[in-house]
Amino acid sequence: MPYWTVQEEGHLKELVEQDKSIEELCEIFKRSPEALRLKLKRLGSPAPKTVSCEKSGIKVTTNATTTTPQLEPVKVEELPSPMQAMSLLWAAVKRLQEPGVSEEETRKLRLIVSGVKAYVHLDADYVLKIKRVETGMLIQNRYIASQLRWLIDHAKTPEEKLRLEKELCEVEQHIKEMLEMGIREPRIAKENKP
Repeated sequence: MPYWTVQEEGHLKELVEQDKSIEELCEIFKRSPEALRLKLKRLGSPAPKTVSCEKSGIKVTTNATTTTPQLEPVKVEELPSPMQAMSLLWAAVKRLQEPGVSEEETRKLRLIVSGVKAYVHLDADYVLKIKRVETGMLIQNRYIASQLRWLIDHAKTPEEKLRLEKELCEVEQHIKEMLEMGIREPRIAKENKP
């Protein structure tokens, strides 16, 4: 869809002030209801009304039901990786650039693009939070190791020294494993290390 011109924005505001319905605006501007509502929100204009059932000739019955399928959460193992999600995003973007894409398909592809962008953003946010926790654990383990070294130097009995050395060995093993996994300390923490 092309960008909105200043004239189109002004015309849209005028029509909303004339109490045109969202359906009428969709027909005039050849845009989806979502696109119109978003544009009006950005312009600071109120959302237009929808066509009432009486005006549109739609009959509503009190016993009408809708069938929305029950959504079942997927297992964590079934979630796509960020690269798979980006691949889907790029496929949708490429399809949108092809000629002959219908309005319905365009709407669906744009929903896919929005959903994948949100998924990638949430995934990146989650990964950053995990990295912060891992970094904190590494800093904590280094602090514990330094405290154990001090206690070993000041142990009163050989048994106490042996026990503390065993604990230090375990903590140092954890530190080594964390470093091998790619966990790194922030530069400030490295500079302040005892």
